[in-house]
Amino acid sequence: MSGNTFNERTDRTGTNSLKWDYRKEVFGREDILPMWVADADWPTAPSVVDAIVDRAKHGVFGYTKTGDHADRLVINWLENRYGWDVDREWLVYTNGVIPSLSMAIRAFTHSGEGVVLQPPVYYPFYEVVNKSGAKVVKNVLHLDQGRYTMDFEDLVDQCVNSSKALPIKPEPKIMLLCNPHNPVGRVWTKQELTKLSDICVKNDILLISDDIHAEFVYGDNKYTPVPALGEEISDNSITLISPSKAFNTAGLPAAVTVIPNKKIRKTFQDTSSKLLGSPSIFGLEALKAAYSEGNEWLDSQLSYLKQNIDYTVQTVNNEIPGVHAIEPEGTMLVWLDFRGLKLNEEELEDLLVGEAKVGLDLGRWFGTGGEGFARINVACSRETLKEGLLRIKRAVRDISCS
Repeated sequence: MSGNTFNERTDRTGTNSLKWDYRKEVFGREDILPMWVADADWPTAPSVVDAIVDRAKHGVFGYTKTGDHADRLVINWLENRYGWDVDREWLVYTNGVIPSLSMAIRAFTHSGEGVVLQPPVYYPFYEVVNKSGAKVVKNVLHLDQGRYTMDFEDLVDQCVNSSKALPIKPEPKIMLLCNPHNPVGRVWTKQELTKLSDICVKNDILLISDDIHAEFVYGDNKYTPVPALGEEISDNSITLISPSKAFNTAGLPAAVTVIPNKKIRKTFQDTSSKLLGSPSIFGLEALKAAYSEGNEWLDSQLSYLKQNIDYTVQTVNNEIPGVHAIEPEGTMLVWLDFRGLKLNEEELEDLLVGEAKVGLDLGRWFGTGGEGFARINVACSRETLKEGLLRIKRAVRDISCS
């Protein structure tokens, strides 16, 4: 499939696009070039569009269930794409990864108990933890020579079950992993995930992994699902997947929660009964079409994204003094380090929004360790990407000359 499909600029204004139609609400002005929300600016795979159109022509949109055919497609996708052997009974269909995550936290924690996050991390994680009544426990990632790593020593300290009369931290009951990690772009290795999982098993902490970016992996990096690490680890895990990032179908809610442990699965289902919906009719059709006929389109998209990533990293690191792009191993996102400009948070926001007129996810949104950074989404045409980086380059040049 030609990369020209991805090079074409699609006008998304007037479609209720969060990224394009709500610029003023998010950034305070309309003349922003939005490069923040993690969806793509190009149409999804033709097979997905065709499946939705065909289903729409039927004209009846009543109650629906996923069925055996969807099960087989999900299982085959995970096996063929990742070598991950999944049993059918492990699959629980839902209407999205974040709703599923929220429900899992409510099912497996009581008010005041801890959920371990690894900031800087996808900011809705904080919201679902706090709104559930649980408390965030931070296991901050380390940035060393341009690459983020987990702080296992700190994690062990955080996970130790405190029996003191006056505990100084909430007792962790859940570890929330982002694999691949949003926003820093790490694709965690098998060795890292095994070490993390062993700590969780030893300390009776349920490991919940948001793997929505699993398809976005580049070079020699390899996505490893936590349940593939062994039976004991698998039995202590919940893994969340969805075609919504890989196939740009976030507006068609559909996700799969993979829960190997029967007892954990039942608790999740009992808690979510009547509260957590299954995929919509069109979300289900999109999922089936993506997982049955989407491989070729997805591989073409990954090739184009890798070119955009390379262009971003080279341009930023070679042409924008004081700014450094951390090359991602996965996702459609690039984590930009602006700390070399010596700006405070207000000044950095003014540089990007007021001067460059680009809408990026500000690093502070992602919590501890995000200060001085910003996230740029490169799932756009090369023309849009060039324009966005040029705006940043000019704004940095102007402050350097002032």
